[in-house]
Amino acid sequence: MKTTLLAILALAASLAPARLPAQGTVFLNNYDSRMGIYIYPDEDRPALPGTYVEVLGGPSQAALWPLVNSAGGSPIFTITTGGVEALGPGSGSYFDAGYAAVPGVPSGGTGFFQVRAWYGASDFSAAPLQGSTAVWSQRVGTADAGPPPTPGMAVSLNIPETRLSMWVPEPSAIALAALGLAGLLVSRRREERAGRETAGSEATQRERKPK
Repeated sequence: MKTTLLAILALAASLAPARLPAQGTVFLNNYDSRMGIYIYPDEDRPALPGTYVEVLGGPSQAALWPLVNSAGGSPIFTITTGGVEALGPGSGSYFDAGYAAVPGVPSGGTGFFQVRAWYGASDFSAAPLQGSTAVWSQRVGTADAGPPPTPGMAVSLNIPETRLSMWVPEPSAIALAALGLAGLLVSRRREERAGRETAGSEATQRERKPK
């Protein structure tokens, strides 16, 4: 009987999922780094209320995901009226979305991060104004043995000491090539149409010439 019970316990232990290490945590704000968000080219113009902000994080530069704060919901935050020049005139705009666990990065480990900001559209790629920081690496905070993580153990985002400015994105090389091709086709069609009209006019003149 004891042998059977021990065998069952051993089987259950072998089938139980391995406990995953707790994920590291960071605060989702740019107050601690004092890196405001601006509108380019006027470097003294702060980002407007309603500007969207997203913090990406993960275990490597090639593996970054939008960080969702501990309260859940959307990983996209907005700058409020109170965040505009919150650190004084000329300081830019700021956001504060609490704290978040960083997927794939264990407590006390090193993660990679990037901050993106955009204005004028709900999607970054479609926004008429957009900007992002370079990807940087830093250590993360620790978390409790179980969820949710403890905010006091999170660490600040060490956003690089360069301004995050939003600007009008330049069209990509593919888009430029497509526009060039479209222009070439339109020009060629116009030339063909002009040629047909000229040939038709000459034929009409020959028909009208007295024999």
